[in-house]
Amino acid sequence: MNILLHTIALEPARWTPQRISRPLTELLPEITKAGFSQIEIYEPHLTSETVVPEIKAALEKSGITPVVLSSYANFNPAVTSDAEVETLAAQIAARVAFYGFKKLRLFPGPKMDPSDAASVETFKNRVKLLAGLLPQTEILLETHDGSLADDSLVIVRIVQELALPNVALLFQPTFFQEREPILEQFRLQKPYIRHIHLQNRLPDLSFVRMNEGIIPWPEILPQLDKEIEATLEFVPVAICSVEQFDLAATFEQVKEEVAYVRSLEAR
Repeated sequence: MNILLHTIALEPARWTPQRISRPLTELLPEITKAGFSQIEIYEPHLTSETVVPEIKAALEKSGITPVVLSSYANFNPAVTSDAEVETLAAQIAARVAFYGFKKLRLFPGPKMDPSDAASVETFKNRVKLLAGLLPQTEILLETHDGSLADDSLVIVRIVQELALPNVALLFQPTFFQEREPILEQFRLQKPYIRHIHLQNRLPDLSFVRMNEGIIPWPEILPQLDKEIEATLEFVPVAICSVEQFDLAATFEQVKEEVAYVRSLEAR
């Protein structure tokens, strides 16, 4: 399994209005030193500009390939019009082409109700529009809670009904309280999974090491095709305030978590 590093793991301001405490250009040399040559990029790290030549040049200089764009485009019809989505889709397509992303992570409808059939249909058509603009890019609908993915079957049906070669799922559990529902979600979605987000949590949703939480990775990872890639998304030591954040400690834990995943592959 090829394991990427998600730049969101290096950003303690991720869930604050600030979003970014250090620019990506400062982080890239540290990412290289840690041994990562492929990354998933937290979209705010690219700034609000569609393209930034300085960032692209820094990526090239560091020898780092941006594989996945973790986009926060909102395709929820309750908050975005068709015209706004067309503009968003064009911006995403331009960003993907400029930086050379191979995959696009898309949040599947923030705060959308999976039982709202009309909204689900609109969302599906919007994904189809984006997929048409990016025929060579994998569009990965993340199975993230607080979205259409709250119903595991609904998000699967969207992929099935679109039946497009470049639309699939990016798996992570939507429910962290019990082990069996996680495995049931995985079994249902497994045929459509093309990427994984690696993290683990306790039932209270607090982040823990990969081998400590409720997600049974030793049962899930061996069932995946070896061609499926993964991204290490969060490590517990990095879930803190900007003032408490320790980049060196974060990289140490990142490397330890990667080693744990490799140990599962060796079993």
